[in-house]
Amino acid sequence: MVIAQHGQNKTKITLKPNRSLDWDRVKPWLVILSLPTAIIAFGWLLAGVWIILPFAGLEIALLSYFMYKVCYMNYRCEEIVIERDKVTVQAGINSPKICYEFSRPDCYLVVNKPNKPIDNLHLTVKNTSNSVTIGEFLSPSDKETARKEIISAGLIECSNLWWKNR
Repeated sequence: MVIAQHGQNKTKITLKPNRSLDWDRVKPWLVILSLPTAIIAFGWLLAGVWIILPFAGLEIALLSYFMYKVCYMNYRCEEIVIERDKVTVQAGINSPKICYEFSRPDCYLVVNKPNKPIDNLHLTVKNTSNSVTIGEFLSPSDKETARKEIISAGLIECSNLWWKNR
């Protein structure tokens, strides 16, 4: 998801992943997916094969951990603030925690366009000494929207396939 706010001397572009489920909606699915494993494990326990129970518990614990991790990473957020004299890129989960500042005259957007249709666009804000990759979690259409918004805010675009038409 790309949200752009244009001001007089400042443009703020917020990048967030498209999130279909939050953690409160993931928990019932976690129970539904874990229920068959638990039923089968307790059935084997009643039959006297207790060794199945720790492995079933491990399976449920791993499923819970990975579902939580995926849901947690869907709360990533990146904010690109383009002002007259500087460009600020902030990244973090739930709210920006890491901040990169670039001097505006030296800053540009590097766009690595895909060679094959299945590949994805790569966006990097760069100057002579530092670079930050942005929007890794975005869909291809959202990356293209972010690219257009950043260019419309005044950053110069440098492409790896500059000789091809758009």
